[in-house]
Amino acid sequence: MIKQSQRNFEDCYQVNGLYNHFPKSFSNQSVLYSKFSYPTKNFDPDIHYFIDGVLLLNMGEDFKNFYPDTFIYKTNYSDSNFIVDGSFSYYQYYDTLKILNISKPKMYPIPFFENYDFGLDSVRFDLRDAGVLMVIDNYNVPEDLEVFVLKAGNGNYWNIEIDQDRPETLGNWKNGYSSGIAISRQQNIAVYWMMAW
Repeated sequence: MIKQSQRNFEDCYQVNGLYNHFPKSFSNQSVLYSKFSYPTKNFDPDIHYFIDGVLLLNMGEDFKNFYPDTFIYKTNYSDSNFIVDGSFSYYQYYDTLKILNISKPKMYPIPFFENYDFGLDSVRFDLRDAGVLMVIDNYNVPEDLEVFVLKAGNGNYWNIEIDQDRPETLGNWKNGYSSGIAISRQQNIAVYWMMAW
């Protein structure tokens, strides 16, 4: 699954190595959640061009081995982070510090971890009262989640010409990529991610 997603992605993207930090082997019993996109080489205006790969693993007893040796950015997950989600819904429907990347230029984009099931239940947001026909279930995120960005860059690196509207609040990050690992020692969970948009 990971290798197929990587092959398809690298066929249509100019930056390689965004999957390199994913583990080469792991037991199926340790997988808590996984999701991998499969991009194509052809531009389709009806397709939303956001590619991601996510793997949540139970760390077992060897949690120290999951921490990266090097990284470009480290943060604790909170409302003050610069967060990119696949639908860009935060940049369209919410008034939150999560969109203020322009005023925090030394930050790097990290995923919207509320999209991933950590096994900690979820919270439902019904936006219909605000005039938006949307109901969103956000999963609860471990309070101690440490986030390590290993690679990130802004710019359009698609091999095909993609001209899609992005929210202006993304600033220089209307297109870009990010990959890394997030760790919760309390829940004994490691999250590997890559995303490109």
